[in-house]
Formats: sequence, C-alpha cells, structure tokens
Amino acid sequence: MNALEVAQCQSEDFMSYLEYVAKQDFSRVAPEVLEQKKKLFPILQRLYELQKEYKELDDVWMLMRSATSGATTFASEVNPVGIIGSMLTGDATLSTVSVGSGMDKAKTAAFEEYEKQKELKRQLEREIEAVRMSYVEYLEDYAPVYYKYMQEWDALCLKKDKAYIDLYGGQPMAAYNQSQEILKEYPTNREALLLKGLSLIQMSSEVGNSEILSSSMEYDLSQSLKGADEAIALADSVLAGVVTEHSAPDERTELQMEAEATLDQYVKLYPSRSAPALVLKGLLYREQGEIAKAVSYFDQASMEYPRQAAALTDLLDSYKARTYLNKSAEGKYLLRLYRSTMEGFGIFSPNLLKANYYAQKGDTQKSKEEIFNHFYRRGNQGVYDCLLSDMQYCEENMYSSFRQILLEQSFLDVAVEPTTNWTLADKEDEIKVTINNRSDIDLENVRIFLCLHYTDMYKDEYDVQKLPSVNIIKHNDKTEIGVVKLNYEDKKYNDITRIRAIAMTDDKICWIDNVNYKYMKAAQAAGSTSPSGKFVMPAKQQLLEDFNVDNGKLQSIIQEGMKVYGTVSDGNLWNDMKRDVKNLVTGKDKKLRIELPRILTLIDPVFSLHQLNDKDKAVRPSENYLSGSNIRLKFDYEPKQDETIPLYIYSDFANFRITIKFEDGKPVVKKVEMI
Repeated sequence: MNALEVAQCQSEDFMSYLEYVAKQDFSRVAPEVLEQKKKLFPILQRLYELQKEYKELDDVWMLMRSATSGATTFASEVNPVGIIGSMLTGDATLSTVSVGSGMDKAKTAAFEEYEKQKELKRQLEREIEAVRMSYVEYLEDYAPVYYKYMQEWDALCLKKDKAYIDLYGGQPMAAYNQSQEILKEYPTNREALLLKGLSLIQMSSEVGNSEILSSSMEYDLSQSLKGADEAIALADSVLAGVVTEHSAPDERTELQMEAEATLDQYVKLYPSRSAPALVLKGLLYREQGEIAKAVSYFDQASMEYPRQAAALTDLLDSYKARTYLNKSAEGKYLLRLYRSTMEGFGIFSPNLLKANYYAQKGDTQKSKEEIFNHFYRRGNQGVYDCLLSDMQYCEENMYSSFRQILLEQSFLDVAVEPTTNWTLADKEDEIKVTINNRSDIDLENVRIFLCLHYTDMYKDEYDVQKLPSVNIIKHNDKTEIGVVKLNYEDKKYNDITRIRAIAMTDDKICWIDNVNYKYMKAAQAAGSTSPSGKFVMPAKQQLLEDFNVDNGKLQSIIQEGMKVYGTVSDGNLWNDMKRDVKNLVTGKDKKLRIELPRILTLIDPVFSLHQLNDKDKAVRPSENYLSGSNIRLKFDYEPKQDETIPLYIYSDFANFRITIKFEDGKPVVKKVEMI
C-alpha cells in the first residue's frame, strides 16, 4: 500500500507511474486493495492525457497573446508572420511576407486561434471535471478499504515500536516476545524477523543493554540503569567485548541456533533486502567466537548495502509519515534504529563492526582502514543525513582509532555569521561559513557538513547540511566555505545555539567545532566534575595507552617542555623605553606567550588564564596554533612584576593548573598540577 501511494505522489506522468508499479512486489498485498487500485488506472491514464493536452494548449495560447499584445515591439525584433504562420497554417510562403504588410494578417490569425483555443480549453476543463468526479467516486469506494488496513498497520506499529523500545531499555526477552506475537499474525514480516534475530543475539550474550543499543542511544547509559556504578561496569564489559555468562551453555546454544534459523528464513524470503540480516549473522558468529565467519558476513553485507539501498528504504516514507516520532527522544531513537538497520550505519555498519573488532585486537591501522571504508560506502550510497550517528559510534566504541585519523582536529574551528545584502542589512536566513585551520597541515579535497543546533531542539539533535566542497584548506589560514540558506522549520540566525561541522577528505575524518562550543563544553565539564570523581571512558583512555602516556606522564611533559615568554617593567623608565623600541623593531610586544609540547593535542586541550568559570578574569588566547613540535599561545595580557598567573588546561581526560610567576622580570613555571 505504501509503495502504491508513493508511486502516485512521485510519478510525473502515467507511464512513470506504471514503470514504478511494475517494479514492485505486490504478492503480499491484500486482494481487495489491489482490486480497488485497478479501478484507479483508467482514471489516472485519462487524467494524465488531459493534463498533457492542457499544458500544450497553454503554450500555444501564450504565443498567441504575445502576438496580439505589443505587436509593434514584437514586429521590430522578429518576423511574427513567419513564426505564427508556419506554426498555425504550415504555409511556408507566409514567412516571405514583409513585416509591415503582414502584421494585420498576424493579428487576425492570432485572434481567430485565440477563440479556438478558448473553446478547446473549456471542453478540456469539462472533461477534467468529469475525471475529477470519477476520482472522487473511486475514493469513496477505496477509503473504507484503506482505513481498514491502516488501522491494522497502526496496530502492527504499536507492537513493533514496543519491541524497539524494549531493546532500547535493555529487555531483549520482552522484545523477543513482541516480535513473536507479530510473527504469529504475519509470519513473513521483515522487521519482526530482524527484531527477533536481534533480540535473540542479545539474549545469548546476556549483557543486558549490549553494544547494539549502547552505541545508538543519545542518553547517558546510566539513565537507563539503576545506578552509576552499574552503568560504568556495564560500559566496561560492553566496550571490551566481554560476554558475561549467566546461563547454561546449552541454553545459549539454543538461542543462537534459533537466531541463525530466523535470519536464514529472512534471507530466503528477502534476498534483495538481505544486508541487515547478513550483519546480524556476522554479530551472531562473533558472539560464538567464529571471527573468520563473522568478518566474511560483514564483508558480504558491505557489498550488498549499496546495491540494496533503494529496496531497503522502501518503508522509510511510512515512518516519516508518523511525524509524532520526532516529538520525543524515544521516537527519534526508534526512527534512527530503523534507518541504521536499512541503511547500514551505526551498529548496523559492517565496516564499523570490523573496525571495532580490529580496535579491540589492537590493530589500529586496520581499524582506521575500515572506518574509511564505511564513510566511502556511505558516500557511494548518497546518504549523509545520519553522519552524526556514525561519528557518535566511532567516538564511543573506537575513540583511539578514530582520533588518530586526524590528531589535530581541535585546532580546526568553524564559524558562521549572517550575510548582508546590498542595503547592508542582515539576512536572517542566510549564513556565511568559515573554517579556521590553526594546525600546520593542509586539508585537500574537503567535504564539509555543517551541523546546527537550534532553539527548541533536543540536546543532541542537529540539522545537517552539506556544504560546497573545497579544493584546499591551507594551514594557519582562514577559508570561506560559502553561503548557506537556513531551511529548518523557519529558524533564523539568532535561533542557532550550537555550531559544529564534520570534515571528510580522502584520508581524514574529523569533527570541527566552533570555538565558543569548545569553551562551553570545557566550562561545563570543569564545573561538574571533581579530580577524584572524573571518569574517562575506556575507549578514550586507550588513546593515551596507544601513545604510551597517561595523565601523570602528561603532567611531567608539561613541566619539562613548557616555555613562557614575556617581559615586565623593572621600574626604570629608560630601560622600559629601550625595550619598547626594541620590541617595535622586532615586531614583538609585552604580551604573554607560551609554548607547550605538541603531544597535548591528544587530549583536545582548551586554554585559559584563570578559571573559565571566573568570567571576570578568564582570558582566552588571542593566538592558538600548531607549529612543529609545539602548541603556541599568545594572550592579550601584559604580566606584572611578581605577579602569579594561573594557566588552566581543560580536556575530557584531565584538567591541569600551571602556576607562572614573574621574578626579576622573567617568567618561572612554579608548579604543574592536575585538578
């Protein structure tokens, strides 16, 4: 039914409609629905024919009007007799008549044709009205059948939604029961078969809210469990790929056998939509420890998703029609999980599942390759609207591999500002996008996706827009990407509350955040965590381990490698004048300058003099860029003699406070401590 409705809405003519319908499988559509739809074909055919005639008639009529109104201007530029005469009478000899002597004949012919066209239009309008009435009669007969099956569909949706939500809440047994209930009534239902297979795999792993859902949820894991300790322990086991055994081996085997039989049944019924089932079979074999088989199924699914993209998403319009799903976090989760199943992103990405496996095995290079393969495949499918879920999955499950793709990402900034028109007034629905590359590497062949968070959105929701591609974004340079028109629910520039972007090149994928967003996150984290209570996700901690460092070692590296530059007045006016002249010649000034070891890029640092939460004193660096082995900072701040200046470094890994004091006019690093 959905395919028939979509075909009718999207087809431009009757032949297009027939071609679309011919490609569909209606073997499981109710006979009474098909019987009613048959009655529609002759009505649509005649309607399309009349519309085509009507359109062609309008084209001729407009030419006639142009000949009758403004004939003098028309005659001075072209030969209307040649054009109109050839078209209306087919008499080629008329084209040789002079313009002056032919204008009266052209007018007469035009008015005569005008009257004929008016009568033809009236006749066509009467026929169109008759077709319209036939269509109304058809709808009167079709409506009861349509609503009967729509009520059945709504009831089915309630059961499917309940299964999705049970999976979301870490209750695979309840999801299994719901899917079984659906399959009793509809034994070949596609989603129910996948839901059943998914719930059986989770039940067999016995880790409750397993990786399949923890990676998809936008809420903190702890919100769906009883306590923070339980959440952390569960996250540890999930991300480490640990299977907690609570049931007898034979019971686990039975669950796995039933899951395999369910997925085999799905593949047999729907070979042209088999990709999600192949992913689940890969997960199933991974749970059983048969890694070679698992990778083989993941590889096969990677090939099938692009080929099956259109067939797999054929039910997406019916989900989009349920607009209420976008009005709750649970509804958005449900829609996202369905899309991930059918489009192959997030947990249903065979490439990301392989990348996660290699990351757990310590093979960072292969993990990075599979991450690239995922985004390459998604690009070939032409699907970018769920990039946020892809990025979230990579960060949560293989942070180290993902971050190593571009360690300098924290030194890339995105900024937007309203455009102006010729009156110099702001255009509230257009913005100019700029990327500031503060790193020392060039980005080439860059595809950028702007992510905007507006007022009234959920906290992790963004509107994603693809920007024009850029040949190169040079190091230590600002690049204007282009102008974007805002088209999300009539939102304007002043409705934007957060700005992020995703950049993709041939060998790099990364977040690009707005500077204000970076400092907002740092201030929130600094105000909500304590040194003893701060918890770093194992996936993030792995990044430091891969580089053989920890927070304590970073503290020592800062102490040993940090350099501070700046001068203060010694009270001697003559010395101050000589120093100022020298600084003027050399281009230097008395502002505070700091160099830090480049390895700090691992933790995405944010810098501030004094605490960020102290808005009256906090000073951000006016310059903050990479150069060789150093991070170079400059603050618009002139130190004073014997002044103690605290430099704060904020990150998701650890926060540091560095005490700097100027003694005898020279800076001294007194202390580096974690806070």
